[in-house]
Amino acid sequence: MLAGISLSVYSQKEKEYSLGKKKELLDKHEKAFISMGEKIRDPYIAIGKDGKYYLTGTTAGTSWGDTVGVKVWYSDDLCSWNDMGYVWQLMDDGKNGWFFNRPPKDSGKVKNPYAVWAPELHYMKNTWWITISRNGGGNGLLKSVSGKIQGPYKENDVHYDKGIDSHLFKDGNNVYYAYGFNKLAKMDDNMESIPDNAFMNLELPGKHPMGYEGILMMKYKDKYLWIASGRYGYEPTNTYDLYYAVSDSLYSGYSSRRMMIKNAGHGNIVQDKNGKWWCTAFDHEYSGKWCCWLVPIDIRIENDDVIVDVLDERFKPTEEDQKIVKELSKNGVPEQWKGKVHWWRPE
Repeated sequence: MLAGISLSVYSQKEKEYSLGKKKELLDKHEKAFISMGEKIRDPYIAIGKDGKYYLTGTTAGTSWGDTVGVKVWYSDDLCSWNDMGYVWQLMDDGKNGWFFNRPPKDSGKVKNPYAVWAPELHYMKNTWWITISRNGGGNGLLKSVSGKIQGPYKENDVHYDKGIDSHLFKDGNNVYYAYGFNKLAKMDDNMESIPDNAFMNLELPGKHPMGYEGILMMKYKDKYLWIASGRYGYEPTNTYDLYYAVSDSLYSGYSSRRMMIKNAGHGNIVQDKNGKWWCTAFDHEYSGKWCCWLVPIDIRIENDDVIVDVLDERFKPTEEDQKIVKELSKNGVPEQWKGKVHWWRPE
């Protein structure tokens, strides 16, 4: 129960929020809400040099129809979104490139073997870049040749046959390319290539991995945050969560992992134009469909550590959650789960 209202009723009311209600929740910064209600997974929000918010995410998948590409919305206020359509489509813009020529996933067994997953938008070096993944494995990078978010985009030499959820991270004048949950490499100055053998595997103390996908690198003050996503069937709740660790150095020295935001899944952290922090989320029990939620958070330094305070109880890790995460770091993956997919549960 939440304030005397069942979760199912509460989520129904949340779907019906008006634009005015959304703006009220944005201003109060206390409760999560549906920012954009169209079907989307892995929502990612970036702020352009024009001050507008831009949103993208997974809009096609193995059971989502035949339109495959990168769709973008823009907003002035994180509450009212305008559809820009597809800025890049695999079957058109990518038909002669590496992405299209990746082997399809289980062709004949799935409705759409050529799904594009988890794109991100980044404005760097005076243009827009899109990190992008293919189902069946593989990830890479697109560059806007016009400098505009609507493109057109071209592929470059940054692409890899294995791994998903590619990501860009800028630290000073250096730009890094990441994918999976722990792979990170410094790019060349033009962001057109990555030297051979440049990738490092970020490591944690303890016996349990950070996550298994959705890497997100962030710097707060002088601290580095390594963030990743995971859903583990040996946890008491079947939730898709964000985890994080903190270090003074980009490549090493990270603290033990902890749960960052429960139910956040694969999203990103964004600071709005008023200085308030939010996390995008899409896959949780409070919504009847996949769409872009905004979860209010605060970030602070305490005792030389970065603390993420989740302001909506529905998305806040409990003491029991953190205890289990700590035990996993000590003991590792339970024996019966070895060789299973991460989210498997016994019948």
